[in-house]
Amino acid sequence: MKPLKITLIIIAFVSFWSCKKTENYQVGVDLRDSVYIYSKELYLWTDRMPDIFDFKPKNYSTAEDVISVVKTYSPVLNGKYVDRFSFVQRKSEWDNVSAGNRVDYGCGYRFISENDLRISFVYANSAAGKQGIQRGWRLLKVNDIVPDNSTTTVSQLNTALFNSTNITILFRKNDGSEVTITLTPQTYTANFILDKRVIDNNGKKVAYLMFNSFLGGNGGKDTEAELTQAFDFFASQGATELVVDLRYNGGGYVFLAKYLCNLIAPASAKGKVMFTERWNSRYSEFDETSYFDNSSGKLNLSRVVFITTSSTASASELTINSLKPYLDVKIIGSATAGKPVGFPVLPIIMDRTNANANYVVAPVAFQSFNANNFGDYFEGLTPDKLQIDDVSRNFGDVNEACLKDALNFLTTGVLQRNIENTQELFVTKEANEVFNKEHHGTIKLMNPKIFIKK
Repeated sequence: MKPLKITLIIIAFVSFWSCKKTENYQVGVDLRDSVYIYSKELYLWTDRMPDIFDFKPKNYSTAEDVISVVKTYSPVLNGKYVDRFSFVQRKSEWDNVSAGNRVDYGCGYRFISENDLRISFVYANSAAGKQGIQRGWRLLKVNDIVPDNSTTTVSQLNTALFNSTNITILFRKNDGSEVTITLTPQTYTANFILDKRVIDNNGKKVAYLMFNSFLGGNGGKDTEAELTQAFDFFASQGATELVVDLRYNGGGYVFLAKYLCNLIAPASAKGKVMFTERWNSRYSEFDETSYFDNSSGKLNLSRVVFITTSSTASASELTINSLKPYLDVKIIGSATAGKPVGFPVLPIIMDRTNANANYVVAPVAFQSFNANNFGDYFEGLTPDKLQIDDVSRNFGDVNEACLKDALNFLTTGVLQRNIENTQELFVTKEANEVFNKEHHGTIKLMNPKIFIKK
């Protein structure tokens, strides 16, 4: 009944304000007004927001400007607004992103030193994947650009790698050989399990899962099927330990986070609290507690290791935080993004005959807390062992820095405290912004078809 209830309230709210005006401001059929109205109604910190006549959405140039201002009504932590996540996007773009449908070269990029740019991941079905490009390959030249992490060069690389119709790259492979490859963007559906294997680790079988997103086709059901197959494979191989690599996983659907939690959780968690969502005071009836299934746990685990970076966010953090009360959870890598909040993604239909005129808005609407009532990790979940993202080695390589630490811990029960080197210290702010482009979130499925503009 939640979707119907929230719809009736929003329709009444929109209809009421559509008829209102003051001497200085009139509410009308305008995308900027709609973004404000949905945000004012659902925003987790709605009590901090002014009414529409004081806010005056149409005084801003774009809907994106409106949502940027909305975010300034969130609390401030260490000089920064905690809401870095609410967004507005064209509906057609969002539909493709959420389904994993892409038109690009199909790989990620990351600097490991001032002039050493590497492939960080590759989607198998993409142009890069079909050419056999692998994580760890070094980009020696991109068209005529020799990579370095200066602001000017990063801007040029951004254009070449993300906004071009073809590209020629000189690579140095992991074996030291060099190859030149020309790529053209292709339409493909991303596979979000980038690697799965069982590793023999000093007589113990360790399952390794590199999981890149909680999104996917058919509303995430395709990814659910991938996860099922992965854990069936782990169980069939007799795995008794687990390493989950979420280093680039920016989140996605809440139901997939719950599904992964159930696959990992021990039998002792059956029927117990997984997490609780808390909405704003207007929608406190939406507060909801999720519980572990009675079928929880395929591997009979007592501990689990997660690999993380600052790109690990939202549904990824929800998964880690929800399992902490029930398992010995260890985190290796760097602190996560710090996103204990989520949102429904709501369509704003401006023109039913023109898809490009329609948008979605996603104001932060709820915060999640685990069974120990912990959910204030806006500065990220802290790793038990700091370690670099060792982009010089492929996923599943037992000598990759994070996985090596994980396997050592699963053998000895000890995590060394020192960080082994400082690759990430060379990465500039601009480079981080350019080469971490995945935009996900913790997405609440609430029958979005009924969230249509007045």
